[in-house]
Amino acid sequence: MSPVQANNITYELHTLGWKAFQNLCATIVSEIWGQTVQTFFDSHDGGRDGAFQGKWHDVQNEVFEGSFTVQCKYTSSPDKQIKLSDLTDEIKKAKRLASKGLADNYFLFSNARLTGTNEETICKAFESLPGLKKFKAYGVDWISQKIQESSRLRLLVPRMYGLGDLSQILDDRAYSQAQEILSSLGDDLSKFIITDAFRQSAKALVEHGFVLLLGEPMCGKSTIAAALAMGSLDEWGCSTIKVRNADDFVKHFNPNEKQLFWVDDAFGATQIDFSAALDWSKTFPHMNAAIHKGAKVIFTSRDYVYKSAKRYLKESALPIIKESQVVIHVENLTNEEREQILYNHIRLGTQHKSYKQKLKPFLSEVAHHEKFSPEIARRLGNPLFTKSLNISKYGLDSFVENPLDMLCEIINTMDDSSRSALALVFIRGGTLPCPLSMTLEEEQAIARLGGTIGDAMKGLESLNGSMLLNTIKDGDYFWHFKHPTIRDAFAAIVASNQNLMDIYLTGAPLDKLFSEISCGDVGVEGVSVIIPSSQYNIVIKKIKSFDTTKWFNKSSLCRFLSYRCNKIFLSKFMCEFPEFISQLSVGSYIYANSDIDVLVRLHEFDLLPEEQRIKAVSSIKELAIDIPDSGFLRDNIRGLMSHNELSDILQLVQNSLLPNLDDQIDNWRSNYDGEDEPDAYFEELKSSLDDYSNEFEENEMSLMQIKEAIERIDGVIEDLKSEYTPSEDDFFEKSKSSDVPKHDNTRSVFDDVDS
Repeated sequence: MSPVQANNITYELHTLGWKAFQNLCATIVSEIWGQTVQTFFDSHDGGRDGAFQGKWHDVQNEVFEGSFTVQCKYTSSPDKQIKLSDLTDEIKKAKRLASKGLADNYFLFSNARLTGTNEETICKAFESLPGLKKFKAYGVDWISQKIQESSRLRLLVPRMYGLGDLSQILDDRAYSQAQEILSSLGDDLSKFIITDAFRQSAKALVEHGFVLLLGEPMCGKSTIAAALAMGSLDEWGCSTIKVRNADDFVKHFNPNEKQLFWVDDAFGATQIDFSAALDWSKTFPHMNAAIHKGAKVIFTSRDYVYKSAKRYLKESALPIIKESQVVIHVENLTNEEREQILYNHIRLGTQHKSYKQKLKPFLSEVAHHEKFSPEIARRLGNPLFTKSLNISKYGLDSFVENPLDMLCEIINTMDDSSRSALALVFIRGGTLPCPLSMTLEEEQAIARLGGTIGDAMKGLESLNGSMLLNTIKDGDYFWHFKHPTIRDAFAAIVASNQNLMDIYLTGAPLDKLFSEISCGDVGVEGVSVIIPSSQYNIVIKKIKSFDTTKWFNKSSLCRFLSYRCNKIFLSKFMCEFPEFISQLSVGSYIYANSDIDVLVRLHEFDLLPEEQRIKAVSSIKELAIDIPDSGFLRDNIRGLMSHNELSDILQLVQNSLLPNLDDQIDNWRSNYDGEDEPDAYFEELKSSLDDYSNEFEENEMSLMQIKEAIERIDGVIEDLKSEYTPSEDDFFEKSKSSDVPKHDNTRSVFDDVDS
């Protein structure tokens, strides 16, 4: 709350931001003065934030006539005094506008302090301009007074409730109720912006006395409800009562008093509360009568909870429940609404100023991201959720697209039927045929989650459109996760429970398992799940259906076998896949070859047949000379060779490769196609020669041969650089240029987000 002295109330208008302050001034002119204001496009307004035409009488009955220009002067400093020297640009613009007949009257709004002396000086300067007849300046005190005097203005701009001292706006009774409302939201109301969902909600409340706010988790339902409750408390003098259940409503209803009832999560917080749904259904006739007597009611509910509850509600007893539903679709927020939501949470959040400065260039793209939500904005404004966030386009895209922790929290608190439905889709790899037919294993898995077949079927319908989608493909219907991150969240929850391990192993795609699990404790730091030997058969069964003819699938499997599997698992795997070893081959570059990683791992566990080992060593010898490839010198790969085998390869390098390095360089030069930068193209060759230099550090002849070769390579690189022209679609250039959002000449709402 703002500090208050005597009877003067101040609002923290310096926290609004330039865009929100401009909108506030437009609302004052239109709602308090009754003028139809034309607002102009940001930074192309020609010196006019707003304009109107006609005749106007102010409260002192002074007459203003002709063209009117409204200009806003915003400051982020709470103690700023506006002076004539601050208005140099405005005077130039006013002079131009007056000469064109666009500023017979000029009104200046500022959230800075305006003293009487400064007002007199400023007024004299503006009214001396040719063509400008009358000038008025309004500072923070005048604007705060208008906010304090007008409950309608506060209703239209509900953020004001979070910026002023409520004890001076409301009486004691209303003040205690308002404090209760605000305490349930923290400081969210001070970040609130007017959206289409809020306008629809207010309209429903005015016209029908009832509004049901439906939406996905964390889309802003409760914040809208709080804003409506505060406005009703202020504008209509309603006693605002936040009731917990139907009995509370009946107990507190008083036909002789103006009342507003706010019921958050009416039919269950994260899952359907069947008794609550039935109780409200029985209470609907009483509620209908109360609304006819002037009471106002706000319900909120998650959409999937309400969809389940509808089976138990007698909507005919409360007909307006159908007419007064406001469904909040976050994806339908306008760009301006998205930007202002994000601005408010960053500007008024708890991030350090330096952190806001780093975020600033990327905020526009975050706001326009298709997966943006108010919850994402709230988390970005809180350091608790951004400790490991990489501030880059990629990092922020991942943050917006993968709100895993939030989803885990939601799923953990769902009812059994909803979690059973998610488990079924999960077990089927993300695609569940419809109508539903379950195997015995699936029924057992669902039972361990506390559900039944009937529960799962109910859950599927309840989650349709929120977490699941029912789609048609080739004439058949299937259930899918609405977004892949829902599967990820469910996997994380199930995998953390040893009793539900097989659900996780059965349902998770193999590529996910390969990066999340280890078969046995093999010392991999940060591994999500260590699979016990009793579950190895499930993993091997899944691998049997894995298409390893695709190189990326085979590579993924090899990395898994090489680094995440113990000897017991590898032994079982080799028994199930006896032909697998014969399909492995050693290719260049050795250090990046996943096949040789498997061979090395099998050799460490004495599981590699000798003929396969000898074959691998023979391939290494050829690559060491022909490419040349020095990857065999890595510590783990050295172990694949005997001492004599390694010595033979090194001797061959000294006798056959090093004396003929000019031929190698010419060969590399002739194969250069101009696609890569010359430095990058020759990096592998130079790296191999550096490795050989370290290996032969006691052999002067070898060192001299390598040194001369590297000098020649550097000369070739310089020659090629003069010919090299980067491709227009060069990936690096694209990444570099797109990492920071582009801005046009329009002023960004985020200009002062870090002030």
